[in-house]
Amino acid sequence: MEQLIFHEAASGTYSPDGKHFAYNKTFRETRTWKRYKGGRAQEIYLYDFATNEEKNLSNFEGTDRIPMWSGDKVYFSSDRDRVLNIYSVDPSGGEIEQITSHTEYDIRRPSIGGNKIVYELGGKLMVLNLENRQTEQVNVQILADAPELRPYFKDVKGNLTEIGSSPDGETALLVARGEIFTVPLKEGTTENHTNSSGIHEKGAVWSPDGKKIAFFSDKTGEYEIYVANTTGDRKAVQLTTHADGYRHTLRWSPDNKKLAYTDQTLTLYILDIETKKITRVDKSEFENIDVSIHLKPIYDYNWSPDNRFIAYTKMTGDMVYKIFIYSVGDKSIKQVSTHFNDFNLVFSNDGNYLFFLSNRRFNPTFCDFEWEMVYKDMAGVYCAALRKDVPSIHSGDAEKNARVRIEYDGLENRVEALKLEPGNYRNLALTEKGAFYMNREDGDFNRFEFRVPGTMDLYHYSFKDGEEESILESINSYQLSADGSRLIYKKGNEVGSVELYSKPEFKKKGFDLSDLDMWYVPIEEWRQIYNEAWRLERDYFYEPAMHGQDWDAMKDKYGVLVDYAVCRQDMRFIIGELIGELNTSHTYVFGGDRQRTPDRVSVGMLGVDYQPDLNAGRYRIEKIYKDFDWSREINPPLAKPGVNVKEGDYLISVNGNQVTIEKNLYAFFQNLGGKEIEIEVSNTADGKGLRKYRVNTLRSEGGLRYSYWIEENRRIVDKASGGKIGYLHFPDTYMGSAVNFPRQFYSQARKEGLILDGRSNGGGLDPDIFFRRFLREPHSYWTRRYSHDQTSPTYGVRSHMVCLTKRQAGSGGDLFPEEFRRFNMGLVIGTRTWGGLVGVSMFISMIDGGGLTAPDYRIYDENGKWIVENEGVTPDIILDNKPAEMAEGYDAQLMKGVEVLMNKIEEEPIKWPVHQAFPVDR
Repeated sequence: MEQLIFHEAASGTYSPDGKHFAYNKTFRETRTWKRYKGGRAQEIYLYDFATNEEKNLSNFEGTDRIPMWSGDKVYFSSDRDRVLNIYSVDPSGGEIEQITSHTEYDIRRPSIGGNKIVYELGGKLMVLNLENRQTEQVNVQILADAPELRPYFKDVKGNLTEIGSSPDGETALLVARGEIFTVPLKEGTTENHTNSSGIHEKGAVWSPDGKKIAFFSDKTGEYEIYVANTTGDRKAVQLTTHADGYRHTLRWSPDNKKLAYTDQTLTLYILDIETKKITRVDKSEFENIDVSIHLKPIYDYNWSPDNRFIAYTKMTGDMVYKIFIYSVGDKSIKQVSTHFNDFNLVFSNDGNYLFFLSNRRFNPTFCDFEWEMVYKDMAGVYCAALRKDVPSIHSGDAEKNARVRIEYDGLENRVEALKLEPGNYRNLALTEKGAFYMNREDGDFNRFEFRVPGTMDLYHYSFKDGEEESILESINSYQLSADGSRLIYKKGNEVGSVELYSKPEFKKKGFDLSDLDMWYVPIEEWRQIYNEAWRLERDYFYEPAMHGQDWDAMKDKYGVLVDYAVCRQDMRFIIGELIGELNTSHTYVFGGDRQRTPDRVSVGMLGVDYQPDLNAGRYRIEKIYKDFDWSREINPPLAKPGVNVKEGDYLISVNGNQVTIEKNLYAFFQNLGGKEIEIEVSNTADGKGLRKYRVNTLRSEGGLRYSYWIEENRRIVDKASGGKIGYLHFPDTYMGSAVNFPRQFYSQARKEGLILDGRSNGGGLDPDIFFRRFLREPHSYWTRRYSHDQTSPTYGVRSHMVCLTKRQAGSGGDLFPEEFRRFNMGLVIGTRTWGGLVGVSMFISMIDGGGLTAPDYRIYDENGKWIVENEGVTPDIILDNKPAEMAEGYDAQLMKGVEVLMNKIEEEPIKWPVHQAFPVDR
């Protein structure tokens, strides 16, 4: 066994004489993006082991992948004619020739043997005879057990997604795996109200009088609203007949006569239960990014206690959520707030107040390094008196009004804050005695909803004495009963009840979920999952014409493959084929039920490179990786005080087991990941001078090797430039770079040149947050008597800069070099990037917990031109690292960055101003 020279390689094939190697540098076989032409498009390279040179065999902007060598030809699959077919090329310089001509489905997973290539095509197994170029279907009959196709009663506690409450709080209303259940708190039986494997019911809400349950169901193929009685004849009645669309968030009116709901068009509706008439209330013309599907406006609304008004929040043109009130009677709309992000509206039961949460507590957190501030814990709980004669909420003197009357004039000035510290409040609900809400100190709550932690703590605030009381810790969600006597909460897979205002404390009790099961028919559910995936792309994809695809035809084309599926993983593949037809980035499908497999076995890692010594029969330690940061976030097992292991030592034993090259090295570390172990090492293979150490292994060496790589690059750049140039790497445009950036920036901000390395940048958000630091030049200079002069801002940058990038950089990693160039920061060096700037702001869950993405926005420039998507960013200096040079430790892209900057520094030296002579008072 020997290590090959290639630093980037996916599939490959040797020539018959072993002197050449045809290979792809990137792997995209599982990508759900058809007809891709970005910087990561697969090309076939031919490497010559004698000369250590390579050439591009295929030279096509699209996909050429899975090279297979047979005789004097290299065969491969390519989408040169839109559909993946088999092609061939003579590696000595011949023309590329098309071998197959399929027009409907892509060829998948081709494999060569002798003079035949077998491949999958539209759920069928095909064989290509290379001699006569004929293809035929291979008829395969397998007497499969197919256990994942068998129907059975399935425990769905692990698929619990929604909770609700009966009006008296004595029964929980639960939605699990698309089924609607009621579970009694005390005596009684758990009931499944839908029993509909293959149909997705969701959004169930109990009517205030307890007589009905409303919910959404896709029984017709689209989500419609249904209502079912809770007793007697419980057959659900369909109330709506929408043609398409994704609807969610039902709210009963207090008189049980109407339902409010919203849909993907950001529109709020009211449905009259008796007449089935639908009234359009309002539509939001703006939406935030990076929020989940159920948090897109207008999602936040509530009825007044007399059914005459709906209060809701809507994002306006200043990208701030404002409060609006809709009058059901005259259909008028009034905006009642103007300045802050207001949300989670609730009318008080007495009709005197409108409670809400608002981000208006601005307490800055300052950076320890420089003059920089951020705002966190901004939310408070507020109430607005609906009329001028309404007293303070804390007075307890307000009278209950059967009819809500609102005096809009001056309403915003009648807002009162509850006596609470600023926090991250969510899920406000009211009783006559107080307010319930959730809070948690950590988490990015107000800007990026996808980072809200899965659990928060529940509190109660008393209107009488203004005191806050902790009710529950680390719950997922809760709901008050309509009569205010109980609340029901979800904590993981547990559901419990709290009796409110009981003495001496709030009493808690759990629901028995042991009978939460359903008759599960896998193939029926898989059909539903496929259909819903198709609908979600139809409803949320950013471009209504679906990039010119006949989306109905696409549904039929791949829908016929569903009946071939024998496991949930097959469904992921089929859905991936469907959404891949959109020809766009960020179309992903993930998760879902998995076939039962053995638990993964961890492998202990020591953070070293090993070399097998064939003569000695031992493994020798070649390199020990160190953590130059010493922040203790990474603990290199062998590079710490007290462990005197040296490069060149032999690993003799692990936990008393002799280590020899007769077995794979990592077999000795099985099930030892993250554990303390005993190792024996020696500077000789025979074990003389044996040394024993107890060390803690790593589960992964990725972080350690990455940290080492950064520091090595910084040292190389520093040495090559005589200390004039700094080096920073950006692994992404999110948390990785947010953590790494300050570690690298502050100590190098005054360098004459800076290399910003965005290679393999995995993206995240807009990188401009980092570029702002580099674009902030000094605007004034301060002199002192006993020390050097300094700049304002302290870390203002005047350095010459270059940006490195390559094909593995994508999404925010595409924006990184794009914005670097747009801001005129310097030259971009490397290879063309991935090309993915159709974005996704949400991950959508399916009935079984799997999910997919529906790209819902695209980026264009100030001239209205689409940028980067399916193309990538082409560097100013196109340069790919050569395998032979990388094998010797020479990074040509990095060194080109040094060369460019050294020339720039010489041509345009950085000159710092010198102040004039000190003033003299004459």
